[in-house]
Amino acid sequence: MARFPKGYVKPTSSCPGCLAWGDFRGRLCHTCYMFGRGHDAAECAGCRRVQPLKWDYCRLCWCQARLGAKTADGRLAEGTDVRERLAAVRHQQLFFVGMHYRKRPTPPARRKGGRRGPPRKPPPASAWRPDPGWQQPPLFEQIPRHFGRLDPADADLASPWLAWAKYLAHRLAEARGWGRNIRFAVNRGLAVVLTGHVEGDVIRHTEIFSSLRALDLPVGHIVAVLAEMGIFEDDSEPSFERWLVGRLEGLAPGIRSEAERWTRVLRDGGPRSLPRREGTVWLSLNQVRPAAGMVEPLRPPAGGDPRRRPRPRQDAAR
Repeated sequence: MARFPKGYVKPTSSCPGCLAWGDFRGRLCHTCYMFGRGHDAAECAGCRRVQPLKWDYCRLCWCQARLGAKTADGRLAEGTDVRERLAAVRHQQLFFVGMHYRKRPTPPARRKGGRRGPPRKPPPASAWRPDPGWQQPPLFEQIPRHFGRLDPADADLASPWLAWAKYLAHRLAEARGWGRNIRFAVNRGLAVVLTGHVEGDVIRHTEIFSSLRALDLPVGHIVAVLAEMGIFEDDSEPSFERWLVGRLEGLAPGIRSEAERWTRVLRDGGPRSLPRREGTVWLSLNQVRPAAGMVEPLRPPAGGDPRRRPRPRQDAAR
């Protein structure tokens, strides 16, 4: 027969053996239960309680003696015997369930060989925006660049702009948790787009998107670094605009204008409505699009203006 009924959850309580507070299933915590299976109960020489004893001391006194033998870093001092400190126990330090373990009380020693693989690369040195000094102002606007023609093997690795970008990329990677492969790919993409970069140039989204995608590099992560540097311009067309034009294609002009206005109010909000999520806007327009496509515009008949009624013939009236 079970000790507790089915579905019963034992509340958090204190263990009668070690006085530890926490969640455990039985009357005693798991450690005290296993300690009592191998030792006989008697009066403890330290706390005078009737508990399972090991060398005349209960588990609570053993925990307190072990705690007193530890140094400031949580390890046992060299040459320290915990049994010598059992007689010096005069108080008990309460603890939570699961904080004391008899096996491996100290962390395992590091292996002689250290970590596997090559040693870790040191973080990039601190770098700042390069000093442009005196420069001749450009006579014409910046000519669009074609980054697809640039070979990654010919990238300028000694550029001061690349050193600054790598330092900012390292900070962003530490803050956002980028993995090793992402960091390597970002540094590779920065070397491509910053080759030949000078003060005053702007890197546009339409210039680097296709080139970076062809090299299988993370465009979003590289754009985040370029935006942090302040040399990026997002000239891409929002996907919502392309989707809206495609969904409204083929509708009558009057219905198309009203459907577009209604969709934009859903997305951006209005005087009496809050903006909705983009997924909600897509779903709403997709639901009304078939009904809007079935409405045909009013067309005049072949005879002329539909607002003019034909006059009856005079001979028919007679």
